[in-house]
Amino acid sequence: MKEREAPDAHFTVDKQNISLWPQEPAPKPDLFPVLRKPLGLRVAFICLSLVLVTSIVLQAVFYPRLMDKILDVKSDAQMLGGRVDNISTLGSVLEKDRGRVEEAEVQMRILNTSLSRVRSQILSLRISMEQASAQISVLTRNWEEVDSLSSKIPELQRDLDKSSTLNAKVRGLQNSLENVNKLLQRQSDILEMMSQGWKYFGGNFYHFSHTPKTWYSAEQTCISRDAHLTSVTSESEQEFLYKSADGFPFWIGLTKAGTEGDWYWVDGTSFNKKQSERFWIPGEPNNIGNNEHCGNVRVSSLQSWNDLSCDNKFPFICKRPYIQTVP
Repeated sequence: MKEREAPDAHFTVDKQNISLWPQEPAPKPDLFPVLRKPLGLRVAFICLSLVLVTSIVLQAVFYPRLMDKILDVKSDAQMLGGRVDNISTLGSVLEKDRGRVEEAEVQMRILNTSLSRVRSQILSLRISMEQASAQISVLTRNWEEVDSLSSKIPELQRDLDKSSTLNAKVRGLQNSLENVNKLLQRQSDILEMMSQGWKYFGGNFYHFSHTPKTWYSAEQTCISRDAHLTSVTSESEQEFLYKSADGFPFWIGLTKAGTEGDWYWVDGTSFNKKQSERFWIPGEPNNIGNNEHCGNVRVSSLQSWNDLSCDNKFPFICKRPYIQTVP
């Protein structure tokens, strides 16, 4: 008879329970196993069975401990994970704290700069205080001198009153001296002009030129001397002119524009027609030939004006206002 192969043994481990069952239904017991199987095969099967049983027993014994270890490892891993999370949170907190520290460093630098400025200001204030102290010392000494002078104030007041009186007299003398200087300067100017052939009357200089010229040429000559042909503004001036002319005819600055024009003074002085009526020779101006547009002094009389043609040649009178020269 052929020997049958030993069936495979199957088992499961459920924590501490061990189950063992054959893959197929167990064969009927052989009445003669010893006779049918070789001895070596039986020994091998027994050893394998012992190894399997031993392994199962060991697993059954050590599995709970292994599971406890695994659970401990899981617990430790969870704890470690929590610590890692705490470390991550702590890292973000550290980052925030690092930013705050950097801001604090910036503020510290700003504060140091402000402290440096404050130290500089304190130093300047200290120097100013020292200077003020020195000035106070000087003022104290000056105040002591003022106290010593206070007793002399009445005497000084009397001297001041005398000085005021003297000053008033000095100012009066100065004013008088200035007036004298002006008068002397005026006389000097008048003498200077008279030495050049000018006559002085009523604040004006008059030059009686005996060189015959037409009226227009005479005016140009006066202009070259910073003057104009004379105007007449008062009876006293008219009297001065005809007496100085001594009966000789002289051009004056009287003219008119055209036949029907009004008379006017060439130096721009306003012509007083009403006042001037008594200075004309009776019957003048008559404008003979419609060509007598310029005036002259013809006779030695208050009524001495005459109108003539401007092309006639006569001596002429230049008039120049007196201007005070600066010494």
